[in-house]
Amino acid sequence: MRKTKLQLFLLASSLLLVFVMAGCGASPASKDASASSNFPTKNIEFVVGYAPGGGYSDWAQAIAPFIKKHLPNQVNVIVRHMEGAGSAIAANYVQKAKPDGYTIGIYNLGGLAGTQLAREVQFDLSTVTWLARLSLDPAIATVSSKSPYQTMEDLASKDHVIMSTKGLAANATLTGAATFAEMGVKWTPLNHDGTSESLLAVIRGDADITWGSIDSQKQYIDSGDMRMLMYYNSERHPDYPDVPIPSEAGLPEEMNEAFNTHRLIGAPPELPDDIRAILEEAIKKAIDDPEFHEVLEKMEFTTSYLNSADTTEMVETALQGYQNYKDVVTELLAKE
Repeated sequence: MRKTKLQLFLLASSLLLVFVMAGCGASPASKDASASSNFPTKNIEFVVGYAPGGGYSDWAQAIAPFIKKHLPNQVNVIVRHMEGAGSAIAANYVQKAKPDGYTIGIYNLGGLAGTQLAREVQFDLSTVTWLARLSLDPAIATVSSKSPYQTMEDLASKDHVIMSTKGLAANATLTGAATFAEMGVKWTPLNHDGTSESLLAVIRGDADITWGSIDSQKQYIDSGDMRMLMYYNSERHPDYPDVPIPSEAGLPEEMNEAFNTHRLIGAPPELPDDIRAILEEAIKKAIDDPEFHEVLEKMEFTTSYLNSADTTEMVETALQGYQNYKDVVTELLAKE
C-alpha cells in the first residue's frame, strides 16, 4: 500500500512539473514550433555569387520582390552580391549560414558541381536544402557571324583553337572543355570577367568560339553578330532547327544535357521542414505570378520550375553525371 501511494505521488509530481513547464514556455520544442510558425520575422538575405548585370543577378533581382509579396509576413528579400571563385564564395557562405530561413542563395549547378568535383570546398551540393529550380537554360556553342567555321567539325581541323571564357571555373568553360576533349581539339582560354566581354571577344575576332547559355547569347544571335554551332539539349531548338545537338555531331548522347545551366534556389543544410515549406510555397507563387511573367517577358527569360523534392533529385542525378568528366574538370581547374 505504501508503495502504491508513493508511485501515485511521484506520478502526480511529474504531471505537475510538465504543466508548469508548459505554462512557462520552458519546453525547447514549443519554442522552436512558435518561432517556425511566425516565420519570417525579419529580412531574408538572397545571396548571388556573381557581380551585378549577369544572368544570375538579373534572376535574383527580378524574383526577390515577388518572393516577398507571397511570404506570410511582408519582410524584405534583399539581394546581396558576393562574387568570386566562380560563385564558390557565395556557396560557402550559404552553406555555413544558420539554417533558419533567413539566408538563401541562387546557385549555378553546373559550375559549382565541377568545382566541388575538382577541389576541396566548404560547400556540398548534396546537402544543400533545395527550394526550387527557377530555370533551365541550355548551353550553346557560338562563333562570330564572320567566322569561317560553319560546323563544330570545321574547328577540329584547326591546329589550335582560342576559346573565349568567363573564367576556367565557369560552367560554360567546362562545357567547352569536355566537348573539345571528346573531339580531340587543342585549345587555349582567353579569360574575361563577364559574359558581355567574353562575347565581344568572339565578335571582334579575338577568339574563335565561346560557350554559354542560350538566354545570355540569344540577342547576339538574333542580331546577326553571332552564329550558333551547337545546341545542348535532347532535341533541336524550334527557333534554330538547323543547329545540331551534340549526339548528332558524333558526341556521346550523355553530353546532350550534361552541362546545361540550372538556376536553383537553395538554403543551408538541415533547414527545418516547416520553414522550407513556407519558402518553397512563396517561390512557387512568385513563379506563377502574372506580374512576374510580365517582368520575365521583358527580360526575354523563361522559367522551368521544379519543386523542392524534384530539384533535390535532379541535383543528385547531375552530380553523378559530372563524375564522367572528372578528369577533364580536374585538369581544367588545376590551370586556374
